[in-house]
Amino acid sequence: MKTSYLSPLEEKVFSIYDSLKISEPAQIYHANLIEDLSTMLKIKIYYFDEPSEANNLGGVYRIFLNENQSKQAIWQDFAHELAHILRHEGYQWSMNKPFREYQEWQAEQFAFHFCIPTFMLNHLELPRLKCEAVGFIATLFNVEPTFADARLEKWLLNQEVFYLNRL
Repeated sequence: MKTSYLSPLEEKVFSIYDSLKISEPAQIYHANLIEDLSTMLKIKIYYFDEPSEANNLGGVYRIFLNENQSKQAIWQDFAHELAHILRHEGYQWSMNKPFREYQEWQAEQFAFHFCIPTFMLNHLELPRLKCEAVGFIATLFNVEPTFADARLEKWLLNQEVFYLNRL
């Protein structure tokens, strides 16, 4: 698949899914996907009763996921915490606040792209009404509607910019 139209972040997401032979939305979320990804990336996963987080202790990466959430929220948290492991180093709370906020923003952007990949979104025929498109995306990618809505907004804005740059 030609991915030259994808950003570096979108390319990274594509390469992760490509390595798992995942190319369709229906393949993204299944019961063992978090475990499959964590095995491939050598990350230990734990479910517990606290807010989700990621850490690296002694060179071993761990993601702790709050088990008291919907499956959709757990998946979204996994993507967010995965971003910290793939993109960030060091103990976040020892960083100054603006840099910590920047890392959180980066992790959130990764989560949007990881849970609803651009290379898949680009091939969908979405309903015309935004509320229907949000519901369709939330169901198809197994994410919360608010998450789907935010991702759709970002994708639509990117489509506008892409179109305007071609004029």
